[in-house]
Amino acid sequence: MIRPVSLLALCAALLPLPATAQDVLSAELELGLARNMDTEVNFKRVEGSFMTNFAGRYNLQLDFGMSKYEANGSTSPFMALHLVYEAGPHTDLGLFLSGEDRLGLSYSLLGVEIAHSIGALELQGYAGIQDRVDSGGFNGDIYGFDLSYDFGPSQQWGLLFGTHMADIQAAPDRDTVYLGLSKRLANGIELETRVSQHDTNETVISVAAHIKLGDGVRFNRRDFFQNFPDY
Repeated sequence: MIRPVSLLALCAALLPLPATAQDVLSAELELGLARNMDTEVNFKRVEGSFMTNFAGRYNLQLDFGMSKYEANGSTSPFMALHLVYEAGPHTDLGLFLSGEDRLGLSYSLLGVEIAHSIGALELQGYAGIQDRVDSGGFNGDIYGFDLSYDFGPSQQWGLLFGTHMADIQAAPDRDTVYLGLSKRLANGIELETRVSQHDTNETVISVAAHIKLGDGVRFNRRDFFQNFPDY
């Protein structure tokens, strides 16, 4: 059986991009570490994204990455494609398809998303459907939103807030809310820390470094472990 990550990699390789797309290619790399303060389990991830314009108001974003959940000892690769439409100067609409291998099982995620900026405030929201590739349950709905507000000299500091929810069949529902702080440094480097509280009454503290090339990318990554690091 073809795993969703392999299928998405094949689709990305076959997508025709014009030569001019190379002139507007931007990217972002994220290195992250999280620790569940109640279970004392660590979680690591390395993720990257690329975005380019390929037809007027349409942009394409490609995500990929690898997560490591120490409680299980297994790695979790993922890949996602976002088709992005510039609806206005400050608003983008997206359609995303994500495939990931999680704790020995394969899943696909399909959904819609929106990103809107109002001055120093940015809102991202999404809703999607998770489907287990080989059936057997664990299908359901995922949704959430993320807010960021830039402040301080040259708006180098940022306040972060968000919540994510998963209503999965044959598994407990998952809800999480987080609050964070970010600091932009030189050369496109941004550091951030978050504290998240989960419906399991577990607290997770995470730190991450973002390295942006060009304008970075428009949408956050939708992989499950990034939103639910207490899993």
